Amino acid sequence: MTAPLRRRRFDLMLVAWFVVFAFTSLVMEMYITFSVDLASATDPFGRVWFWYADSFDPIFLDPPYFLWLMCTIDGFVFGPFYLVLIVAFARGWNWIRLPAIIYVSAIVYSTAVYFGVEFGEESHRADLMMVFLINIPYTIVPVMLLGRVWRPDVFGTGDREIV
Repeated sequence: MTAPLRRRRFDLMLVAWFVVFAFTSLVMEMYITFSVDLASATDPFGRVWFWYADSFDPIFLDPPYFLWLMCTIDGFVFGPFYLVLIVAFARGWNWIRLPAIIYVSAIVYSTAVYFGVEFGEESHRADLMMVFLINIPYTIVPVMLLGRVWRPDVFGTGDREIV
């Protein structure tokens, strides 16, 4: 039997990050997916997006197609998956291992592409330190997740897993 989530501090920390990531994917990324003009957004989340883009990361003020596509995948694939991760970790479902490994591979690739563009010559207007600090959790936390799900018996319940 898996210990309650409140007693698994590392898992609880991961779940807290999954909640943040789910919010940014399911709410914030949709502004890019649905091509909202951030400069004229009047709602609080749109204003925060505009502040971030205008202050630190201007590529989001007129996102190129690849960034629109990345945000759309984030919103419609990764966003729901964060919710699945939250429930799987709360309930100790070992079957989450393979989907989590696939997710980690995809998100680390995605953030590598994003950082590559941001730190490329065309992105000289971005505040690279702030872009890095705000976005690095989207690489570090998935790598921590990979370490957590590396063992086949993720939650130590002894359940057999179909691989």
